[in-house]
Amino acid sequence: MKVVAIIGSTKKNSTTRKAVENMTKIIEEEGIKTEMIHFAEVSLPLFDANLTKEEHPPIVHSFTKKIAEADGVILASPEYHGSVSGVLKNALDYLGAREMKGKLVTILTTAGSELGATNTINTLHQICRNLHAWALPQSPTIPAAYDAFAPDGTLQDKKLEERLKTVASTFVTELKNKTKHH
Repeated sequence: MKVVAIIGSTKKNSTTRKAVENMTKIIEEEGIKTEMIHFAEVSLPLFDANLTKEEHPPIVHSFTKKIAEADGVILASPEYHGSVSGVLKNALDYLGAREMKGKLVTILTTAGSELGATNTINTLHQICRNLHAWALPQSPTIPAAYDAFAPDGTLQDKKLEERLKTVASTFVTELKNKTKHH
């Protein structure tokens, strides 16, 4: 089994990446391989609806193939101006139901505000529905993310850390159930 985490941040020392690393650690402890696509390291061109799928550059084909072959996907985004980051939305524009139909997705967000990233969560759930993917209803958000992590990358708030562990465990259980029935 394999999970691909799409990290919708271009910041190298991203709090969104730190959140994903906390989640993937738990997933890997359950024997599931994970791969991260972090837009600080990978740059997809701006989606151009004038191009056919065949005309997309090799990096786009590689990205869509990784997603199509994954058993599950983590969509992680910082909240920018009340919504999903532009780089994540751009990446999702390259995907369709052929890559995402029936795929199990967990959503993870970070925010600069104390309120969290509820709008981003709702937007990503809506995108998942349009791509015919199954997003877990539990979608953790890390408020005031700039202050949320200890120097070693772990979450300082133990309740939030527990919530992330619970969602990761639920994701693993659902992935295993889905694979067992197919």
